[in-house]
Amino acid sequence: MRRKKEKKVISPITVFFILIVITIVLSAVLSGLGKIQIGNNYPFSFLSQGNYNTINSVTGELENQIVEVNSLLNRSGIQYIIGNALNNFITFSPLSMLLIMLIGLAVAEKSGLIKTLTLSFNPRTPNYVFTMLIMLFSVILTISSDIGYVIMIPLAALIFMINKRNPLGGIIAAFAGVAGGYGINLMFGSLDIALSNYSTTAAALLDPKYNVGLSGNIFFMVIATICLVIIGTIITEKMVIPKLPSRLEETDELFIVEKNEKRGVIFSCIASLFVVLIFLYMIIPGLPFSGLLLDTTATGYMNQLLGSNSYFQQGLVVTLSAILFVAGLFYGIGAKTIKSDKTVVNYITSSLNSIGYIIVLIFFASEFIAIFKQTNIGTIINVWLINILKMGNISGLPLIIIFFIFVILGNIVLPSPNIKWSMMAPSIVPLFMQSNMTPEFTQMIYRSALSVGNLVTPLLAFYCVYLGYLQIYNKKEDTITIGTSFKYIRPYFLIFSLMFLLLIVIWYIIGAPIGPGVGPTL
Repeated sequence: MRRKKEKKVISPITVFFILIVITIVLSAVLSGLGKIQIGNNYPFSFLSQGNYNTINSVTGELENQIVEVNSLLNRSGIQYIIGNALNNFITFSPLSMLLIMLIGLAVAEKSGLIKTLTLSFNPRTPNYVFTMLIMLFSVILTISSDIGYVIMIPLAALIFMINKRNPLGGIIAAFAGVAGGYGINLMFGSLDIALSNYSTTAAALLDPKYNVGLSGNIFFMVIATICLVIIGTIITEKMVIPKLPSRLEETDELFIVEKNEKRGVIFSCIASLFVVLIFLYMIIPGLPFSGLLLDTTATGYMNQLLGSNSYFQQGLVVTLSAILFVAGLFYGIGAKTIKSDKTVVNYITSSLNSIGYIIVLIFFASEFIAIFKQTNIGTIINVWLINILKMGNISGLPLIIIFFIFVILGNIVLPSPNIKWSMMAPSIVPLFMQSNMTPEFTQMIYRSALSVGNLVTPLLAFYCVYLGYLQIYNKKEDTITIGTSFKYIRPYFLIFSLMFLLLIVIWYIIGAPIGPGVGPTL
């Protein structure tokens, strides 16, 4: 009998290394093609350079920017790769954010707090309720940049495992919720501040008095959040989980919340509330010694709270980790699962011991992302997309649909919402205004496409956290490849894309307000 040929699987770490090599070679090829001269012309110059407009924040005037492909297959390129390798790794935000968050999560998990809270639900609570809560909190945590990835992915895995379900389902749902809900929320976040500022300066090119407020997309955001949570839950329960092994382990262990556990929960709630009140006081302005976490140099409370220089924004990972740490610590004291500081240290170190694979993965991912960014290839591709839209002479629904698709494509190679919108807004916002569509509606399309685009790019910094946790909880002998990780996400990408596009088109056709006093059309 012929033995079945084993399928060759390439490790994600190897894939990232291959992508680094391809990027270096591609940068040299594109740079070289742009320098080929035929007669007096450089016919391939569009492959190696591009022009786009930005707005001077001081004068409000358009400034032309020229960007060129940086070849890394030369002296300066090799010096950059070798000389910045360490800095690229240690400054890679997923690394530090994950390590800090795992300190709090480890104590909350090992002390038994997370298990007690999860199993305190009625035993008859349907599984989809937990999935829906994971999706909801994943979206809500996008209020502050990327923190949702480092808290919801490991937390969702624990919740699924406690409920005797495959934790891969929780990891996939959490990543889909954070990445797919990145551009929406039930409240204002740091993204709203950045986008509205760029949109306002872009709109001023045609109407100097036009102002895009933070609430310009709030009605759409709330409806889109509700739809995404419901649809995301259905996808997880009906399309993703049935294809996974039913559960990790069968166990007959019966967990009962007894006197010690109840006392631990009471201790935890009191201590957590005290810490939360302290942090709340630090973001309230005008009281004695209050407002310590606000950026007092910014104008307006939301800018002070969620602006790029806000101490609250910069320290939110530490804040949430501290709350989880205190909650787990006092639960352990009350439940008598923590008897000394040595126990706490053991909890933390044992939790960090399991992420060796992620750390190695993060090293290669950080190098790939930094090297690709240094080449400027992603920026130039987005310049191509902007120019195609400007030259297309289209309006109405075709413009909406094509722009939506182009943002997704551009996000694959440049998943930075602020940089991308700073490039697009000066050209796209006036283009939509000339087609009788408001800057707020244009921004709404952008943030919707941005959300689904985050689901399918390996250049997303926090993709490696999702991929790493899939491997940690994978009980099969086969390595979970990059292709497999995207296969899990594919139904979310396709259905979320259709959902956002339908919402946008329906909103445009019926002319419903997308924010207070703001509609799709001027």
